[in-house]
Amino acid sequence: MHLLETIHDHCHGITDSQKLFLQIDSFAKRIGFEYCSYGFRHHRSATQSEVRVFDSYPTGWMSHYGASGYLDIDPTVAVGAHTDRLLSWRDPALPQADALWRDANDFGLNHGVARSSWGPHGEFGLLSFSRSTEHLTPIELNSLQVGMGALANYTHESMSRLLRPQHPPFDLASLSGREREVLLWTAEGKTADEIGDILGISTRTVNFHIRNCLDKTGCRNKVQSAIRLVMWR
Repeated sequence: MHLLETIHDHCHGITDSQKLFLQIDSFAKRIGFEYCSYGFRHHRSATQSEVRVFDSYPTGWMSHYGASGYLDIDPTVAVGAHTDRLLSWRDPALPQADALWRDANDFGLNHGVARSSWGPHGEFGLLSFSRSTEHLTPIELNSLQVGMGALANYTHESMSRLLRPQHPPFDLASLSGREREVLLWTAEGKTADEIGDILGISTRTVNFHIRNCLDKTGCRNKVQSAIRLVMWR
């Protein structure tokens, strides 16, 4: 069976994120890449995210990358956040980042590719492979279009299982159907009066449901409660 066709079976059942990454890194090496990294981001709230990064890069690169603020200008991150196509490092079609690529070259990171994946609750993952020698040929890039897509998706699926909280920070089942309706209309920007008109209930009843929702979701206000429902429903 082809190497990439076995990745899901090899990753399934692993319960430690670092061990999972080492498995992915070993696959990267077997298809011709010395280095691998995987970044995972999931939302904890409307404004707060949690980020985890795994890598097998040369010692010192990630510290230098962070200290130099390269996350803010990395083209694979910026463009990868909006597309799932294969991105080749230094592609002239990507935003310029000469300092980033010059420093990466000094650390032996000369040629690479990246591929993004997303989960059902907004989880974002970026898988990158790189090496010090040998340019990526058009034939290799064409092969990676499909192969790395499968690998990135399997990696993201498995990492999401390990890194993303599996349960919402409140009892989702405790919300009644009417309470969910009220919160979802709140998320649409509707006032209590407008929600009452839409649902055919009084404003007082809408506010009663909102107070219950605050208690059940552990939130300070209805907007926070609505966002929490949308993130987890």
